[in-house]
Amino acid sequence: MERVKDFTTKTQRHKEESFFSFVFFVPLWFKKNPLFYLGKRMPDKCSYQQKGFTLLEMLAAIAIFSIISLSAWQIFQGVMTAHDVVLNKNDRLRQLQYTLLLIDQDLQQIADRGTRVDNSVTRQSLFSDSQMLDSDDEGLALVRYGWHNPDQRLPRPELQRVFYRLRDNQLERQYHHVLDPASINVEPVTQVLLTNIDSLKFRFFMNGQWLDSLPGGASQPDSETLPEGLAIEFNMNDIGRIERRYILPSSWQPAS
Repeated sequence: MERVKDFTTKTQRHKEESFFSFVFFVPLWFKKNPLFYLGKRMPDKCSYQQKGFTLLEMLAAIAIFSIISLSAWQIFQGVMTAHDVVLNKNDRLRQLQYTLLLIDQDLQQIADRGTRVDNSVTRQSLFSDSQMLDSDDEGLALVRYGWHNPDQRLPRPELQRVFYRLRDNQLERQYHHVLDPASINVEPVTQVLLTNIDSLKFRFFMNGQWLDSLPGGASQPDSETLPEGLAIEFNMNDIGRIERRYILPSSWQPAS
């Protein structure tokens, strides 16, 4: 009987413990299970409250962004300005090199040939004087070889009369399609070589010294003592003073 009584007591105690476990742990399990919150709002794990930027922070950010944008724009403008300046300088230098090349070609092929007037050729082959050819400063006139005329197909000689003058702050090179334009009154062809030129000067090297003008003046130069060298000087507004000296051919051959 005592065994039966002990068994009954243990069974009753076990039932009480099982009931206590069910009552205590089941609610905890439901709280941890997401299925328990179906149709309900799950508790927020974040304990802090969301916050945005204040007005002062926004103004500071806008000010910093504006300063950075302005600095970037100024840098961009500086780069573009420098680029334009470099391009303009390159164009001017290219024009200057082309001008000096033309002058060099004209002087290296200079010919001792005067001007034909009334069916006679004068002894004067090189002209230079102040305000010659309606120049605002000095001017230069010469005859050169090497005007290419293949098989004489063009109605002109291979000799070419060339003029240099300063007109309206422009260095101009003029030439005629005929060798003696005064006899038929033909207008020259004008090439603008350089712009923004202030002055134009020529000097001549003769008998070991540089002369500002040809001996005897422009109207009566000494044809027997032709210059051995020639210097051209002009002033460019953006670059400055340019001077170039040329050695003329050792022998000026008379040209007909």
